[in-house]
Amino acid sequence: LKPLLGFRTSIFALEAPHDQHLRSWTGKAPDSPLHCVLTPRARADRLLSTTAMPPPQTTTLSADELERIMASVSPPVQSDREAKRQATRLKSEQRTAKWPNTLEAMRKKKDRWKKDKEEREEAARKKVDEEEMRLQREAQTQQIERATRLLYEQTDRMKTLRSKQLLADVVHLEEKHMLEEQDRHVNYLYDRQVLAKVLQGEEEEQRERMRQQEAHGKLARIQKEQLEEYKQRYIKELREEKLDGERMKQDAEQEYLEEMKEERLQKQRMKEASEATQLANAQLRAHREMQKEQERLEDAKREEQERKKQLRDGKRLELQRQKKESAQARKQRMIDLATQNLVKLEQKSEQRLLNQSNEVRAKEDKELKDRADRRAVEKEVIARSRRYQVESKQREKELETQAARESVAQWDQFGKRVELQMQQEEQEQRLEDLRLAVAQKQQADARRKTLMEERAAVFLEEQQANRTLANENERFKVVAQAALDEARDRGLRNVFPIEKALVEKRIDLLPASGFRV
Repeated sequence: LKPLLGFRTSIFALEAPHDQHLRSWTGKAPDSPLHCVLTPRARADRLLSTTAMPPPQTTTLSADELERIMASVSPPVQSDREAKRQATRLKSEQRTAKWPNTLEAMRKKKDRWKKDKEEREEAARKKVDEEEMRLQREAQTQQIERATRLLYEQTDRMKTLRSKQLLADVVHLEEKHMLEEQDRHVNYLYDRQVLAKVLQGEEEEQRERMRQQEAHGKLARIQKEQLEEYKQRYIKELREEKLDGERMKQDAEQEYLEEMKEERLQKQRMKEASEATQLANAQLRAHREMQKEQERLEDAKREEQERKKQLRDGKRLELQRQKKESAQARKQRMIDLATQNLVKLEQKSEQRLLNQSNEVRAKEDKELKDRADRRAVEKEVIARSRRYQVESKQREKELETQAARESVAQWDQFGKRVELQMQQEEQEQRLEDLRLAVAQKQQADARRKTLMEERAAVFLEEQQANRTLANENERFKVVAQAALDEARDRGLRNVFPIEKALVEKRIDLLPASGFRV
């Protein structure tokens, strides 16, 4: 209501369609529409809006009713007592706001405690969530690394490396088994020789014991015979004591000499047997020395073969390096040739764009020239027509002078309109040509930009492929070197398969056929 009261009119009226607004203002029923004196502009608007409506009914409001309406819709006026009470209440609230033992303060304290508790719990939850996210990221990273490692283990180069490692292990085990078999064979031959010597010595000792037993038996028999003879002789010695004593003495001496001779012979035989055993042992030691010498010669021969093999490997590596350098040079020549072709293609594209631009410019110049010639012809025609009209008008009567002047003026205006129309057409054609040139320039720029972007994308893809290949080669070299070091640490001497896998050229396949490059 206040914006409406700000108008210069003091008496308001509402029509029947605005009964709802009247109900909200006055609280009366909408059965008594109001009418007011309006300004001329408002009256005109009202006439325009109510031309098709029946004349409204009018009701006049008094000043008291209008004041009462205004008072009912305006805010109440605050008294001094109410203002003082509000000020006192405000001071009381400001003073009690700082007290800690009020219900409001305790409620705020409790709310702050709850808020702090919630913040602490939220911080703890965030910390737990961050720790869980970190553990999940670590687990995910480990899974990704494991998957990457497993995928990398499934590549052809890694399979080749593992097969070379297996081949080196098999060769090492085969050499180890061969050396063990050779050692077992040598030990077996040595044991056979020693056993044969021992058996031969035992047989000699057995024969010697048999000879000694036979000699002792013979001696026992002789002694028995001598005892018997001694008994017989004792009887005779009683008779011939002196002769028999001397004869017995001679016989005893002769027997003692024979026994001593037999003992010397026996010692000589034992000494010969011992010398034969020592000679056999010396021959066995000489045989072992000869075997050691043969093993040393075989080791020297093996070292010579290893040295020759290393020389062959060096030559093969040098040949591979030369092949790799030649392949790299061939690839560089191909890249240079592709770069030259791209530069030539770009130059041809720029030359074609320049030719198109020159053709468009020549076409525009030709059209402008034709248009200028046509305009000159039209001007000449207009001028001739104008001269003809002027001459014809001059030959006319004085009464027709005014009409001739008007006709000349009309023709002048027509010429101006024609010239203006031609200028507009020229301007439109020039703008159209300019738009065409700009569009062609934009298309040429877009085409050049597209070519440059495609060329840059191809170059970036080649760089990325080269970096990926280099990284893969470095990674493979690290893995292969680690496998080689591990094999050497385990004592493998024949690590040539792993070294070959380390320097072996990468196998590339054509995309569609699968042929090796």
